[in-house]
This record gives sequence, C-alpha cells and structure tokens, in this order.
Amino acid sequence: MTETNTGEQTTDGVDRLLGPHILRRALTSDLIRLGKLEGPGTGVSAAAVASGYEKTWHIADRWLPLARQRRQAASGSAADRARWDGLIKATARAAEQVVRPSPVEWVELTAHTRELLRALRDTEPSYVPVVEVAARIAEAIKDGTYLPGASLSPARIAADLRLPPDSVRLALADLAGENLVELSATGRARVSAPGLADRFQQIADCLRDLIAAGVYPSGTHLPVRSVLARNLVTAEPPIAAAIRLLIEDGTLICYPGQRPIVRPGHPDAGAQAAERARAFAQLPHPTGPVDLSDAGIREAVRVTQSWWKARLAPHPATLDHYLTWLVAIARHLITQARTPQTRTRTPAHGGCQEHPESQEGREPLDSVIARITAGATGAARAEPEHRVWRTAYLAAAVLDLLKLTSAETGDAR
Repeated sequence: MTETNTGEQTTDGVDRLLGPHILRRALTSDLIRLGKLEGPGTGVSAAAVASGYEKTWHIADRWLPLARQRRQAASGSAADRARWDGLIKATARAAEQVVRPSPVEWVELTAHTRELLRALRDTEPSYVPVVEVAARIAEAIKDGTYLPGASLSPARIAADLRLPPDSVRLALADLAGENLVELSATGRARVSAPGLADRFQQIADCLRDLIAAGVYPSGTHLPVRSVLARNLVTAEPPIAAAIRLLIEDGTLICYPGQRPIVRPGHPDAGAQAAERARAFAQLPHPTGPVDLSDAGIREAVRVTQSWWKARLAPHPATLDHYLTWLVAIARHLITQARTPQTRTRTPAHGGCQEHPESQEGREPLDSVIARITAGATGAARAEPEHRVWRTAYLAAAVLDLLKLTSAETGDAR
C-alpha cells in the first residue's frame, strides 16, 4: 500500500505530517479524546452543547481528507466505496449544523466520527484491500474450499484468512454482485449454486413427483400451505409460487376460496407409485448398525434438516451416509406400521388409543409412505446441489411416519 500522510493540528497550532507508522496511534488518541468529551446529559447548556459539538467536528474534519483518499483507493470494490461514501457523508454534512447544534445532533456527530476513525484505523497498513479479500474468497470458492450452497461466516473467514471481519463482509457484498455469493435479507451469506436459483420450479417439480407417486391422488385437495411448508422444509411464499406454476400448466385447478385440487383424470396422478416403491426397495442398505430408537431417529432427522435450514454443504460421503440411514429407518417404520400389533398403542396416561392415522386431520399412512418413497428415490438420483434439500424433506416424511407408529407425541427437536 502506498504511504499515506495527513495533517495533525498540534496544541501550538503547527501542522505536522504523520507517516503510516504513527497514524494508527493518532487515530487511537482521537478516539480516546472523543470518549472523554462530556455527553449532553440533563441540564447541559446550549453553550456546552455547541462547544462539545465544535470539538467533535474539529476531530472529524481533520480526518476527512484521509477518508476521501481511502474512498479513491477503494475503486475496485463497490461495497467498499459505498462504505466510505456513507462515512464521509455522515460526518461532512454535519458542518452545516455547527451554528446552533442540538444535543441530538452532537450525539449523532460523535457516533459518526467514532465510526469514521475506527474505519480509518482498521484500514491502516498492513491492511488488505477489500478487492483483494474478495479475490481470495472467490479463489476458495473456485477451488472447492467453499462448496456450492455452503454457509459463509464472515467471522470464520476472517479468522481463516487473518483479515478484519468488516473487510470480509464488504467482500461478500461484492461477490454477491457477481453472483458467486447469495445474501439473505438478514445478511447471511452462502455460496451460490446454479441449481438453487430457480426455487419455484424446483418445488413445482417436487410436487409433480409427489402427485405421480400417489401422495396426492387425482381429484384430491393439496394440504394447506403451512403443512406443505413443513413437509417440504420450505417457506410458504415459494410454495405459493410453485402452486401457481402447476395451475398454469394444468396439473392443479383452483376455485375461489378453496385449496388447489389435483386435476381429475390427470394422467400422471399415481402413475409412478409402483415404480417408486420398487426403486425404494432397491436402495442400498447401510453397512453398519442404525439407531432405531425414537431419540436416534429424531437426531438423524434433526441433523439432515439442519443442513438445509442453515444452507450447509456436508461432505458427499456424509450426506450419502445419512440418506442411507434415513432409508433404513423408513423401512423399519414401514414394517412396524404395517404390523397388526402396532395399530393400537397404549398412551403414557393409560388406556387404549386409536392409531393416529384414523384420527381426523391426520395424513393417511399410505400417503406418508408414498412421500417417503418419492423423497428417498428423488434424493438418491438428485444432482449434488439439490440433494441436501431432497434429503431434508425425506427426513420430514420419516418423522411423520415415526409419529404414526410411536406412542410418543410432540414435535421433533
């Protein structure tokens, strides 16, 4: 980085140039001075507010030229430029309010000045420019260090690369503009995966699979969106968009005020039920023991769903291992559900209880089993970028089957 100089006004009114070796010390000194300025508490006079504001502005004004240099040096990063533009605007515009500042204006100027000074101090040598940070992260994505769909933690990347977290966050924002990274509304980042971009179409295809597997027979209503969201481990808005796609292509029909219906006589409804059952039976068995206790099943469900919810990308061998486990668990539960003695269970409080599938509002056993066969075979043949999600919604079906075959009640944790 080129040497940067700025002027510091000393107590005797003489300007002297500061080299990079003492700029950090000078910035730290001014941050301490900001902290010592008395805040506008109750009863502070207008003159005291004006004096405090003037001292704060004097500190900010000295460092604005350096901030403008930082802004020019950030020409390769849109996010970094925006950062400096915001800091400069927040402190420079306050000069117009120097005549009669209010206590609130003093507090705001102090906060903006402190933020400006900290940013200047953090970008002193040996600071790595944001554009270079973005290049390092991009290289890690391209060489497979960060897999498609993997969650990107700024703190962890900063620790791995020994960089400031703020620089990493700005770099991720730049990479989002290049479609290498996806940023959520809350600022969470993950590696982009081309197959994850069109979620609406993916969910529509999944619903078509479920219809073909016999989960939703011809002429029947789809479940309410909240149930579909739980079954598919997906938020309701993308499901609503996918349903609109299926209405447009004639797979579903929808009357005002009613849930969508699988079009009566649809040729694909249930057409693949037998094929999916055969394919499910041919899926590989685990090579080792599987924990078939309720706690073990719930833990397998939790792990596989947590990957999708956090947009993590487990190692392919680990994902295949859990998929095989879920298939083994499903086979065990299906056998248990079809055994006559499991049709009536004894609840914890005593007495007999009717099997949950016969209770009003419960999904029929055959429908849950069809969801499992569709989910398992779909996950087994899915592309790598889709497999985590497919495995997550298979886990949701396995959990529902567990609830139908177990005396336990309550949701998985």
